[in-house]
Amino acid sequence: MRLTKLELHGFKSFADETELVFEPGVTAIVGPNGCGKSNVSDAVRWVLGEQRARALRGAKMEEVIFQGSSARRPVNIAEVSLHFENDDGALGVPFREVVITRRLSRSGESDYLLNRAPCRLRDIHDMVRGTGLGADSGVVIESRMIDALLSDRPDERRELFEEAAGVGLYRDRKRSTERRLEETAVDLGRLDDLISEVQTQVRSLARQRRRAEKHVELNRRRFVVEIALASREMDAWRGELERLEQRVRRLRDEVPTAEESVAAAEAARDTAHGARAAAEGRRGELTRLVSEQRESTQQLRSAIAVAEERQRNALARRERAEQERREGDTTVERVAEDLERARSQRAQLESQLSLASSALVGHVAEEDAVRRALAEARAKVEAAERVAREMREAAHRDELDRQAAGRELHDLEIRRAALVDEQSQLADSEAAVRRELEQTEENLALARERNTTLDGALAAALAAVRAARDADSAARSSRLRAEEAQTALAGRLNALEALERDRVGLAPAAARLLKDRRRFGEGAIIGPLSDYISTDAESASLVERFLGATLHAVLVRDRDAAEAIRAWHAATNPGALLLLPADSAPPSDGDGPSEEGVLSRLVSSESPAEAWVRTLLGSVTSLEGGTGFVDARGAVWLPASIAGAGPLRRRAEISTSRRDLLDARANLERAAGDADAKRGELEDAERASAAANEAVHVSSRDVAEKEDLFTAATRRHHRAVREATDASALLERLAERESLLLETIAGIDQAISQKEEGATSLDAAVAEARRGLFDTEAGQDEARGRRTASEIASAQAQARLQVASDRERHLHEEHISASSRLASLQSELVTLLSADSELAEQLVGWQLDIDARQATLEDAEARLASSEVAVKATDAELDGAEHALTDFRHKATGLVDELHTSELRLTELSGRRAAIRERLETEWRRPLEDLLDSAESVEDDDDSLRLEAAQLRDQVDALGPVNPLAIEEHEEEQKRLELLTSQRADLASAKLSLQQAIREIDATARELFLGTFVQVRENFRKIFMTLFGGGECDLRLENHDAPLEGDIEIHAAPRGKRTQRIHLLSSGERALVALSLLFGIFLTKPSPFCLLDEVDAPLDDANIGRFVLMLNEFKSNTQFIVITHNPRTTTEAADAVYGVTMQEPGVSSLVSVRMRGGAVEDAIAGTIPAPEPEAALSA
Repeated sequence: MRLTKLELHGFKSFADETELVFEPGVTAIVGPNGCGKSNVSDAVRWVLGEQRARALRGAKMEEVIFQGSSARRPVNIAEVSLHFENDDGALGVPFREVVITRRLSRSGESDYLLNRAPCRLRDIHDMVRGTGLGADSGVVIESRMIDALLSDRPDERRELFEEAAGVGLYRDRKRSTERRLEETAVDLGRLDDLISEVQTQVRSLARQRRRAEKHVELNRRRFVVEIALASREMDAWRGELERLEQRVRRLRDEVPTAEESVAAAEAARDTAHGARAAAEGRRGELTRLVSEQRESTQQLRSAIAVAEERQRNALARRERAEQERREGDTTVERVAEDLERARSQRAQLESQLSLASSALVGHVAEEDAVRRALAEARAKVEAAERVAREMREAAHRDELDRQAAGRELHDLEIRRAALVDEQSQLADSEAAVRRELEQTEENLALARERNTTLDGALAAALAAVRAARDADSAARSSRLRAEEAQTALAGRLNALEALERDRVGLAPAAARLLKDRRRFGEGAIIGPLSDYISTDAESASLVERFLGATLHAVLVRDRDAAEAIRAWHAATNPGALLLLPADSAPPSDGDGPSEEGVLSRLVSSESPAEAWVRTLLGSVTSLEGGTGFVDARGAVWLPASIAGAGPLRRRAEISTSRRDLLDARANLERAAGDADAKRGELEDAERASAAANEAVHVSSRDVAEKEDLFTAATRRHHRAVREATDASALLERLAERESLLLETIAGIDQAISQKEEGATSLDAAVAEARRGLFDTEAGQDEARGRRTASEIASAQAQARLQVASDRERHLHEEHISASSRLASLQSELVTLLSADSELAEQLVGWQLDIDARQATLEDAEARLASSEVAVKATDAELDGAEHALTDFRHKATGLVDELHTSELRLTELSGRRAAIRERLETEWRRPLEDLLDSAESVEDDDDSLRLEAAQLRDQVDALGPVNPLAIEEHEEEQKRLELLTSQRADLASAKLSLQQAIREIDATARELFLGTFVQVRENFRKIFMTLFGGGECDLRLENHDAPLEGDIEIHAAPRGKRTQRIHLLSSGERALVALSLLFGIFLTKPSPFCLLDEVDAPLDDANIGRFVLMLNEFKSNTQFIVITHNPRTTTEAADAVYGVTMQEPGVSSLVSVRMRGGAVEDAIAGTIPAPEPEAALSA
């Protein structure tokens, strides 16, 4: 796989379609600052999917599109394509050539294409995965990455290692999992709160049901009371309403008559007003006429005064114009003479300027010839000096190389002696490390065995937690069912008690009698027979079937009470009614029959009904299933079927419900205790599980630490063995290097002597050229002096000519102005004479007009006095009409007020009646007529009813809001509680799963990071030795327990120095160390090509040479694209060169050249043309 071509169109400064073709090896991209070289690296990042505008040196992605220049308009689309040769099938697509394209338009549309077919960015990432390509890979190495490695911020340095290790994906997964874990914990807390709230709601609904039943009972009585009060109140208003309606009708008839009288008076008043207005109008018209006459007379007098003043001013102005005309004649004559003299002077000065200009042209040509001769002499001197300087610089470089070779030779001797001692130390170190490795391996085996045991304990604890959670859920469900049963029994009991209180099911006549019991006196009505009989549910059914309607009999005090009731019954006819006088009950005959199945033995009765119960039920036995009964006479009674339960069965059911309610409360207490116990067991199990989990975590961490120690010991052992081997190999390389250095020093000495001899001969030639230069410069000074004198003379002549011309122009303009002024004065004199005669005639006419106007004014004033008298007469008539109108209005107002008062009272009573109607109809939701018809009669007085109504309203208000749907809501809340309980169990299980996932992610990321760290450190050491020719370097983790969080320290010791942090090295050494580490990271995940953006900028000549050696070493396996300013990099490493220029401002273009040797340096410096260009200038 190989990069073959890069195409750009509209990307940043590459406005036109531009193509860069890459061959195997190193391709250099050179050019001056600001011409767009780094835009090539930005294009590579962008097409590989970079989404951060800051990484492309911009604020927003739209800025990658060409923005236009002074001569070009902006383009709308930026497009970049990378061409790859896929002969080895590394990209995993069935194409020998693969083209990746990215396109962006100003409208915001962004497209990715694969072999010109639309695709997604994810498709491109999937295709290049495993090849080392991608926006986040190390395919582009730039100077800011060196800054990141050398920065004091550990995050920037660690980020490069994490990108190489691919830890970022796991870090994102961990953050996502931790967020989900926090959300799950929050959800669990909320769910617990919600479950508690729902449980409270279920208990509350039972109480709401009881309040709802009480609310219905109170409202029934309140309805009767309020309807009775409303009916009485409306009856009290009926007479007053009729009287008010009659009065309103009478007043409505009288008000229109009064209003007609007021209208007639108003018409008379309006007539008087009209007469007065007419008189007032005539007086106003005469007043206006007199005022106008006076004003016009005064204006005419003012005009006469103004005209007389104008006449005097015109006379004075005519005298001044005569004087100015005489002075103008004199001025015109003088200016004409001065103008003639100025024209003669200008002609003389033009002749002098022509002669000065001719002399200046000759002196300038003479100076140009001398200047050309001086330039040639200076060029000869500079050429001789440049050759001599280059010769000396070459000799100086050779001397520096000789000194460096000597120092290196001395270092080699010291290093060889040190290596001999180091070999023995390395052997001892290797033995100690081997022993440490064996001990570490044993500790690791023990830790793994303990971790396996703890895993089993954790699994058992988790199983116990699940079992305890199931038991807790079952206990909570039992408690909820017990609460539901208690609530249902309490509701049923309340309903039965309410039916019993309301005597629902009692015969209508008996109910009516009990309601009217007060009219018969205290104690006359004892009560229904059923109130004094009690039994169980089964026996109650038998008794009710036998007694039938007799069960609704009413116990009375005596026969007199029965007679009173019989009279009441005949009057009201409420229906059939059975009365049982207490004093007429048959006498008791002992304990009664004792046979099995006798009804009197199945019930218990209370006084005063005890005798009647024995009489009715004594000696009566039931047949099979209560289908018939046999009395003491042998008569068989076959009852009809009963539609519903009677009062006896209802009372029996109430007793049973009370017993069941007590049992339900006891069951609820037992269930609550059981639920609390299960909750305690669950908490104990969860604590045990957490302890087991913590033990497993501690054990896992101990295993990881032991594995780290074992890995470190293994690496130390391998390093000891490798260092011993490297020491032996290094001794051999040092011997070879020593012989090579001796030969190099001898060659350098010979070259230095030759270059010093050549420099001496060049110095003599430079001195001779300088003497010729001095003579030429003296001649140039003389020619410059003559030319300067001619320029001064010409400038003076030009200035004098300009002054003379300006004076002639000014005199000409002054002559024209004086002539024009003289003509203007003559015209003004004629105008003044004509205006004076016209003004005199006008004054005579105005004097005659003022006398006529005075006479007219006196006549108008006399007529104005007559109109004043007429106005006073009409005022008197108007006052009389106003008084009459006031009297009629007072009378009409009284009637209207009386009508208004009556209507207000009528409206008030009608409104109160409507308010009562609206209130009752709104509250009870029936028409008022129906409410009044269905109202029961109430005999209490109004005050008692109002007091009772207030008490009932207070009781209803005291109940508060009532929920009529309590039963349905209780069922819904119960189902909701069961759902929430199951959801909580699911969330608890999910929380444990997320915690386990975080532990697995941490372990995987740690393993990947440490593995990559080891590879990077090995590559770093190898490349460091290549770039520095020796020395030591290392990468160290600040915190071995948390490698993903701690800092990464870089230690380096160039040859001959002790190990130290990189911050203590020189800037060039720091840059070289950073380059070593960047290449080490790159080689960990190598890609088909690597783009280096000005990374050699901080390096000097010696380090540039090492950098070039490294490029030459790796270019056989990797393509390099080097953006550089350094000619040596281009000369010694590049197989092809692209020059980036801006021949057109703001638009980058390319020149591609294939070169070899020193010609590249000269081509870049611009001293010689580039030989054999492979491609013409492309844009």
